[in-house]
Parts: sequence; C-alpha cells; structure tokens
Amino acid sequence: MMINSIVTNALRLATKNVWNLPAWPSISIKCAKPQTICVVTRFYSTDDTNNKKMVDPKRVVSYEDVMKNLNKPEKVIIDVRNPDEVNSTGKIPSSINIPLGSVQDVLSMSDEQFRQNYQRNKPACDDELIFYCRSGKRSTEALDKALKLGFSNSKTYLGSWDDWSSRQK
Repeated sequence: MMINSIVTNALRLATKNVWNLPAWPSISIKCAKPQTICVVTRFYSTDDTNNKKMVDPKRVVSYEDVMKNLNKPEKVIIDVRNPDEVNSTGKIPSSINIPLGSVQDVLSMSDEQFRQNYQRNKPACDDELIFYCRSGKRSTEALDKALKLGFSNSKTYLGSWDDWSSRQK
C-alpha cells in the first residue's frame, strides 16, 4: 500500500504543471515492476527555467539519429538559425538554412519555388523534417509550425548546433 501511495504521488507531481507550462498529453512513464518507483521522463527545449517548453519525446532526435540521416533525401535537416549565425559557425552537412521567421512561408511554397530556392525537392508532408538551431529553443518553435502545417513526421534536435559542434572536434 505504501508503494502505491508513493507511485501515485510521484505521478501526480510529474503530471502537475509546476512550471506553468502548456499541458502535454503524453509523459513517458517506465515501471520495471509494480513495486518499483517509476521514472518519469520529460523533455525540454532549453535549460532556461523561465522559458521551458515541453517536447513530446517521440519528436526528439539525438546526435546519433542526425548522423544516420545525413544525405538521405527523404530526411530533411533544417537549420533555423539566421544566415549570419550559419556563416560564422558552419552547419550540419546536407542541412538547409530556413530562418525561423521564414519556416511557415517556406514550407507553404510551391514545389517549384522550393526547388528554385533550395536546389532540392520540397519535402512531402510525410517526409521526416529535423529542425535544429543553436541550442534547441528555435528548433522547437519550428517543429510546432511544421506540425501545424501538416508535416506530421517533424522532429527537433534539442542538442542542436551546440551539441553537434562539440562532438566534431
């Protein structure tokens, strides 16, 4: 009975919106055995406690995931940083630069316009889009925009450029 009470309270705390965040319907809960304490996993787009945004774990990719998806035409890696940031630091190979403020307009372009601007076919709504920025905040905003436009396989690389560049040394 004591364990059930602990687990119930842990779940109540895990699902309580203590940071006044937007509610998210799915929280990853893993329990090995009924008598063990559950591990509750929540993913955020930034370490800034005043600006946390919850991200569905199914929408998060890792460095290893990005590495596997380089140069795959059905996987589109999109850098949402400003062009001056990209020019000063570099970019993930095979990624295209679509600044955050342009994401909605660019993903709404005709196939022909997209091909002219980015020298590749426009992604289909079921293609996987992987967004990244410097630290994960803007990529999460881009993810939200893409999902609203119907790009249902969109994801975010929360580690973004900071993680990528630190692993390339």
